[in-house]
Order: sequence, then C-alpha cells, then structure tokens
Amino acid sequence: MQPPIKWASDAADIKREEGKRELSPSSFFFSQGKALVLAAEYFTGDRLEGRARGGVARKHRHRIHLALFGQMMAALEFLLKDFVASVVDLVPTFDGALLQAKWVEVDAKRILSLRSASSTAGSVLLHSTLGWYDSETINKRYAALFQHSPIETAEVPTLDRLWLLRHSVAHNAGFVTAYDSVRGGMPDLAESVADIDEEYLAQAFEFLCQIARRVAEGVGDAVVVAWLKSRVPAGEDYVRDRATYRKLKLLATFIESQRRQVSASSVDG
Repeated sequence: MQPPIKWASDAADIKREEGKRELSPSSFFFSQGKALVLAAEYFTGDRLEGRARGGVARKHRHRIHLALFGQMMAALEFLLKDFVASVVDLVPTFDGALLQAKWVEVDAKRILSLRSASSTAGSVLLHSTLGWYDSETINKRYAALFQHSPIETAEVPTLDRLWLLRHSVAHNAGFVTAYDSVRGGMPDLAESVADIDEEYLAQAFEFLCQIARRVAEGVGDAVVVAWLKSRVPAGEDYVRDRATYRKLKLLATFIESQRRQVSASSVDG
C-alpha cells in the first residue's frame, strides 16, 4: 500500500494555515478547531435529505464526530508543544531552563533525520516529547520554562476528562473501559461507547479556546516580558530588536473569527 498523496485542492488555504501555525500557534488552534466544529454541524439532520437521517446515517455521523473530536484534541496537543518550540526557535532566553528539563530527550535517530527533512531546533526538541495528556504535567513544564501556567485549577478535571475521552477514541474506537470511566469521573460511560455529537464538540471547543487564549495572552506575554528584560544589558535599541519583538507579539496573540456565547456547561458537568 502506497502512502497517501498530498491534499492539494485547497492549496491557498493550506498555505495560509501553515503561515498562521508558524506565527501564532494559538490562533492556528482556533482556526483548526472551528473548522472541525463546522464540519460536524454540516452533517446535522436538518441539513440532510430525509433518507439520510435514519439509523444508519446517525451511526456514520457518530463515527465522524468521534474522529473530529480526536482531531480537536490532537490540535490542542500540537499547540501546547508548538508554542514552546516556537519560543525556542525565536529567542535563547529560556535555553537554560530547557537544558534542565529532564523530559526533553534527543536521540541520534532524530538528529540524523534532519538530513532528509527540514526542521527547526525547537521542533526537534519538542514535537516528539511525551506526557502532554496530563494537565498537571503541562502546567509544571510551562511553569518551569516560563514561570506561567496555561491551565487553571478549576479546568483540570474537565481537561483530564477530555484527554481520557481522546484516548478512548484514538485507541479503543470510542469505547470507554471501566477503568477509564472511573479514572475520568464518567461512571455512566463504563464499558460503552461515548456519544460525542456536534453540540458536545462545539462546547469542548469553547472550553479549549480558553486554554489556547491563555497560552497566547498569558504565557505569551510573560515570554515577551522575560525576553525584554534579557535585552536590558545590551541597551535600548528598537531597530535591533524590532523583528524579534514583532514575532514574539504574534506568538502572544490569539485571533478568532468572532466572539461567541456558547456555554460549556455540558463539558464541565
């Protein structure tokens, strides 16, 4: 079986999204997550012909929703890693803290792979690291590097539950084991498949956007301040620092298409 071909029918959109990912990982998360929510809403019953609203169609839509949910959580994981990688690629301010991070490991295979695939130092260091499915671990890593955490205490139970659901989708086709149901505070889902519909996807997205915004505007601002302080010994020179400052400010920006008022109560419950 041959590898899949490149998706190319929307080349302009793909190029735009890649540019957004490189400049503002949090904005990239919003763009990707919103597209997934819209995809789920596209196949709701009122948009389909009557013959496409029966039991078989609902089963297929459920499978699609599970896949979309898995992609959304993957986009959050990518954001959390890519933000750190982008900071590493832009400034040396946090190199000392990164050198002390025991969770960052580099092996010869990863280094040798750079001969055939372009990459950056930040990508090599961060994108193959594990442990991004635990809120406490994420906060500890961000706090150690940037003295700022992206996840609030009240959000931890909900986010950890979403990670467990993502695990069930990715590894068990949506089936939640008794162990995972207890561990995630979801006893009603024990030994059953989670019913993730378009409404749940939208509410999960609203919840995750709070974290994505905090990565940009909370942690990102802390990164900018720390970098500016590191420039003090070199003296004030806006022309010298302008290019880096602009890139860091984009990294600390969360762009969304519009303000929304959807409640995340179902996700929090």
